[in-house]
Amino acid sequence: MSSNSYKLAVIVLILISSSFTLAQAPAAPTSNGCTLTLIVEGMSSDEGNLGVLIFNGPKGWAEDRTAALRDISIPAVKGTQTLKVPGLPPGKYAVALIHDLNKNHKLDKNFIGMPKEQWGMSNNPHATIKAPPIEKAMVVVEKDTEIHIKLQ
Repeated sequence: MSSNSYKLAVIVLILISSSFTLAQAPAAPTSNGCTLTLIVEGMSSDEGNLGVLIFNGPKGWAEDRTAALRDISIPAVKGTQTLKVPGLPPGKYAVALIHDLNKNHKLDKNFIGMPKEQWGMSNNPHATIKAPPIEKAMVVVEKDTEIHIKLQ
């Protein structure tokens, strides 16, 4: 092997190995923002929709669809379901979601105010009749981020 061929082979190997290193690095936000990946666990059935509201402030937390930064509704999948929300600017967000069995875009409650449908929030805070303060559900999204939410 000539000296030039050897140098070329070494350069190619360096370029290939550095591209693998870059491919394994954590994803930084792009000009299109960050992707928030939601892993929703414990969906009781395939009936209805998964309703997702993403808030960046306390206004309307946790049920006002018109105050949410994002309002997403997709078909429910029994068990664990993954949803990617792209294009979020770096910041703090809180996620509220419901298993909307009757597709009416709201959390149905019984006569004393207890939820009749499954619900969950980022950070999985404890709640009873009233939603916890948004601060308990806030997550920092500075790069592509994955969170797990367990349905109640």
